[in-house]
Amino acid sequence: MNIIVVSNRLSKAVTLDARHLVVVAALALFAVLGMVSAASWATYTLTRQFGWHLPTLSGSAAANQKEIDALAVKLGEIQAKLVQLDGLTERVADKSGVDPRPFLSGEKSPRGGAMLPGRPFNVHELAAEIGQTARRLDDRTDQLNLIDSLLLEKRIMSWRAPSELPMPSGVQSSHFGWRIDPFNGRQTFHEGIDFIGDVGAPIQAAAPGTVVTAEYHPEYGNIVEIDHGNGFTSRYAHASKLLVKKGDLIAAGQQVSLMGSTGRSTGPHLHFEIRYKGVPQNPLHFLQMAGTQNIASR
Repeated sequence: MNIIVVSNRLSKAVTLDARHLVVVAALALFAVLGMVSAASWATYTLTRQFGWHLPTLSGSAAANQKEIDALAVKLGEIQAKLVQLDGLTERVADKSGVDPRPFLSGEKSPRGGAMLPGRPFNVHELAAEIGQTARRLDDRTDQLNLIDSLLLEKRIMSWRAPSELPMPSGVQSSHFGWRIDPFNGRQTFHEGIDFIGDVGAPIQAAAPGTVVTAEYHPEYGNIVEIDHGNGFTSRYAHASKLLVKKGDLIAAGQQVSLMGSTGRSTGPHLHFEIRYKGVPQNPLHFLQMAGTQNIASR
């Protein structure tokens, strides 16, 4: 097949056979490829040097963006839980006396180790890792909530000052403050109040606490001292028999000794003291604060 081309410039006809057509087609193909290469190079240069971003096509990229948005929402939930966890940490630390700073999420945790080969996360693996981290945060939050409740209950119990009668009779034979000493007739300060009764009468703890002393004392005789927390202690002296030992945990109203007349005593009675940070307090103030009535005097 021949193609005849008529040219006004040359004023003559040019005949193109099959070989000529192949050459023309090859030249045209090379021209198109050249233009595509130039466009690709220009696009690469503009995006590399000037940071321009070309719009992406819809499809898989849009689906990936949807998954990334979902992960961002999950990350926001985790960050909110971290704020809640920090608040719990500070409350628990305040009640337990532990420094909270190393456990707060804002503090950097030192890390290190040998450099080993690895691979990047894909979207699905990252989602699974975030979900697992969120579950661990939920577990830690539940644990801290439980500890917080237990510490609060323990602190409330420790705030309870000794305010219950140490024996049922409530017959007071000697008051708190200055009095005449029954042995030498001098004016001395009596650091507690005395209750009279029969030898062997039960003596009870005025509040829960821990026994810090259960022994014989030259002046107090057989004495029990209980630590109630927050600086409060109570003492029960001149007992005929001790029913507890040092280190025992005591409930309010629990029997700790039996009435007697050991030590510096003129007869069977209970010498009862309440101290705050080692300073004697008038037990009647605490008994009256608790609503204890009808404490007879003799």
